[in-house]
Amino acid sequence: MRPRPHPSPRRLWGLLALAIALSCVLFPRVSAAAPAGSSADTRPVIVPGREAEITALFQPHTAGDELTPGWRLHSFSINVGTISVWIEGPELESQRSYALLTLDHLDHAPPNSRALTGFALKVLDQPPGSEAAVAKLVEAIAANDDGSFWGTNVVYAGEPREYPFGFEIDHMRFTSTVELWLRDGLVFFMFVAVVLIVMAIDTLRGAPSWHRWALPGIILLGAGLRVLLSPAVALAPWPYTRLLVAAGKVFHGPGLAVLHPDPVWLSDAITGTELAFSLLAPLAIFAHVRYLLDDHRAAIVAALVVAILPLHLRFSHADAGFIASITISSTAFALVHQATRGKSKLGGWIAIALVGFPIAVVYQLRPLNILYCPLLLATVFVDQGVRTDKQKATPARTVATFLVILLVTFGLGVPQLLEGFGDQVNEGMSLRTVSSAFDVLVNPRLNALLNPVFSPPGLTLLAAWGAIDLWRRGRRRLFAFVVGWLLAFLFAHAYVIPDSMYMQARYHLHLIVPYMLLVACGADAGLRWLDGARERKSWLSGRRYQLVRGAALAYVLASPLIHLHGIRNVALNDVQEWIFVHSVREQIPDQCTVIEYTGISAGPRFARVGTWIENGVQRERYDVVEILQPKPGEPELPEHVRALLEDPPECLYWYEGLPCFAYKDVGEDKAPICHAIEGFVVLEEVAATRFESRPYDENLAAGLGEIDQIELRLFRAYRKPD
Repeated sequence: MRPRPHPSPRRLWGLLALAIALSCVLFPRVSAAAPAGSSADTRPVIVPGREAEITALFQPHTAGDELTPGWRLHSFSINVGTISVWIEGPELESQRSYALLTLDHLDHAPPNSRALTGFALKVLDQPPGSEAAVAKLVEAIAANDDGSFWGTNVVYAGEPREYPFGFEIDHMRFTSTVELWLRDGLVFFMFVAVVLIVMAIDTLRGAPSWHRWALPGIILLGAGLRVLLSPAVALAPWPYTRLLVAAGKVFHGPGLAVLHPDPVWLSDAITGTELAFSLLAPLAIFAHVRYLLDDHRAAIVAALVVAILPLHLRFSHADAGFIASITISSTAFALVHQATRGKSKLGGWIAIALVGFPIAVVYQLRPLNILYCPLLLATVFVDQGVRTDKQKATPARTVATFLVILLVTFGLGVPQLLEGFGDQVNEGMSLRTVSSAFDVLVNPRLNALLNPVFSPPGLTLLAAWGAIDLWRRGRRRLFAFVVGWLLAFLFAHAYVIPDSMYMQARYHLHLIVPYMLLVACGADAGLRWLDGARERKSWLSGRRYQLVRGAALAYVLASPLIHLHGIRNVALNDVQEWIFVHSVREQIPDQCTVIEYTGISAGPRFARVGTWIENGVQRERYDVVEILQPKPGEPELPEHVRALLEDPPECLYWYEGLPCFAYKDVGEDKAPICHAIEGFVVLEEVAATRFESRPYDENLAAGLGEIDQIELRLFRAYRKPD
């Protein structure tokens, strides 16, 4: 029987181009079939991707600009169809002052708002001294508001309709719908998956036959470990206010409405999106390492390492944006290799056409991902594999690839970084950051690659061996690239060094890829040493040689169980609260009012917990009332909260959460506001949890003091009897 021929590279890349072209045609057809909405009876929604139009309203001012002495434009956020804009003021008694104004559609204007050309503007909070800054920003918005914002790219949330992604203007429908689908998170995920599958098939051509079943086995092993072991919790700071880019594109995209019109909780969309990208990680790492190290066996080793690595497993089903970043950035690196050194000319030019998309998303995921720009460019000059020299890069395709990388970097990445994180960039380049990085480098508690809780010591020793072996064998360019990559991200992340090693481990997720590259090089060195020693050393003769290799593989496969504590340990204050508030979600009836104390903008828990999307329309289960920490001279309870408590609605809940213990003086048992609530209403405890205090995010630990136990409680509130 003649062996079945493998598809040629030209055919593989041609099929990929055809699949992408068909997607661009078919996906808009599905969406365009949805009935259009009417702005008269539905509320306009601001979909993701319109941030540039919003920042244009503030021109000539940008985030970080000083509007008046001491007051600067801080940031903005979007909630359905409302834009909230913050102006940051001076620090008084260790607290920042903020002015707040909102912009809404004119047909959905809040009471007492000011009508501009296209927006209804309302100043919600104007601390003393901020009047001139607010007036200056309002003047800029009024001058830039030409009324066009609500005229194009409008999505409506309302009933009755099947999907809220139709458009009123027929001749704009196709273009707008294509744009919606191109920004959709599920479409992007499928794009990444298809690209990785095609590259894996391409790179497995000529590989030993066992690699063709080993890679699918590793992918299945990694998926099983993540489903069974990875905790589905929030492990990032600000989990109630921050929305990961990848998850937001899925949650607000038309794909979810089409494929899953039933309700989907926002929290589940966030953790589920990270899980999905974690399942692709072994495939992405395989393609990346196969191209970079020019070795099939090294690529299989690296894929296995990411599949079982406790550090990756811990965050694979959480809200850590690093997980998606690892998969997508590895896809970008693999595409750069294919674009510049791929044997298929057609495949190379298709890779050039595609590589800008994952790079753009990578820059949106994390501000520090701008460091990938020099790494992507340097990849082209690394012509050394782990054992062989790679073929030379094609000059024409290399120039085209450079142009794409630089265009995306300076057209999107750098402006986005400077606009939102300019101050942090300046602080991060200080000598203090360099000094902190050297401390982290050798500290086995703060360096997650040295910490045996998260990284198997055997693999770390193998990585060190790999680096030494590359240097000794003269693979200096490859050594400099991989070791420089690891040190660059380690030093960059030294800008923030959390007290908790569990939080620090999250920041070191970006070290995983160069770490795995070194482990793969170390494994290659070890196997070469075993092959050479087999003939010289009697203790390796016969079956002992296979036993040594088998024992090493067994150790690697057992790593998730050996380090199970590092994967599953969620006995931390913030995580315990996340688990609790989600467990009581169904105990609060729909449309009830929930009051929360959130301290200094920690975010209301139940606003995030109660947010879901159904049939493409975002909804909120509760009416959440947030109480911020009062500024000096302000009353303990704002007037609107006091009025609500004096005349409570029929269904009212009070949540006494972690901010009650975190945002207070160290000597107090809980924040005064949390005591004050008890004086206005009768409280009936509905649910509670008590746990040993173990700080995680420093933002929620400053006021804890010597508290050993924390008790979180949810109350039903009733009017006090007359």
